[in-house]
Amino acid sequence: MVTCGGVRTRIVVTPPHDDSGGTPVLVLHGRGGHLESFHRNVPALSARRTVISVDLLGHGLTEHAGTRYDVGEIAGHLDQVMAQLDDGRGFDVVAQSLGAWAVLHLLATRPPAIRRLVLIEPAGLQTHAERMSDVRVRTAATAGGRAFDDPSIDNVRLRFAQLLHDPTVVEEELIDLRRRLYALPGAGAVHLAVRSADNAAYVVEPACLAVAGRSILFLHGEHGHLPAPLLTDIAGRLPAARAVTIPAAKQWPHYERPELVNAHLLQYLER
Repeated sequence: MVTCGGVRTRIVVTPPHDDSGGTPVLVLHGRGGHLESFHRNVPALSARRTVISVDLLGHGLTEHAGTRYDVGEIAGHLDQVMAQLDDGRGFDVVAQSLGAWAVLHLLATRPPAIRRLVLIEPAGLQTHAERMSDVRVRTAATAGGRAFDDPSIDNVRLRFAQLLHDPTVVEEELIDLRRRLYALPGAGAVHLAVRSADNAAYVVEPACLAVAGRSILFLHGEHGHLPAPLLTDIAGRLPAARAVTIPAAKQWPHYERPELVNAHLLQYLER
């Protein structure tokens, strides 16, 4: 645990490499997640780089120190984390859902030291009304939320069923870990606040991404909730961006198709 901006924050860092000139990779999970969400990707990334995994504000084992838990507050904590961990080399970032939205907010408001950016099923590119107009999203929000309110094994399984195209691939250890994290004192209230936060002011406009000028790789699950044409359109407007669809995957393509996603990550980050 490291104190960043006054918040006790869980950070896991892989052993540094001898050739420490490579840019460290910062890995960020999504809403209701925790750093173990990327446990199928960190070994491949850490074979070439130092990898830094972080539990976002109020998530996992990071302190429940927020008040609003909107994207601005979560991004503000992330900004403190990045400022404290940056050794002058900056970061390449791999971020999913809420983690991706927090990074996009930082790029649009006070650009941090990011070289390359991988956004996996990023949140923040649609308004709440646009998202909820999709019956799949409405269903997932209702069903997935039960795990936060009542962290039973069955409800956690139901949550994973909203994230994965094939829920049978999830390990029992990950189900039990998430159940225990959701059952921590105060965790349910935090996740309710995250779900209820007013994030209308933080919706990301493509023009902001163009101004940021970062190289971006968008990864989209074939069965994900984010419309593929939306990502393709946004990537097409940016001079250094492209979008890739991962087949047979939903909200967590990095978890369902780790070999394929890891190959994309390494190819992109090493070029």
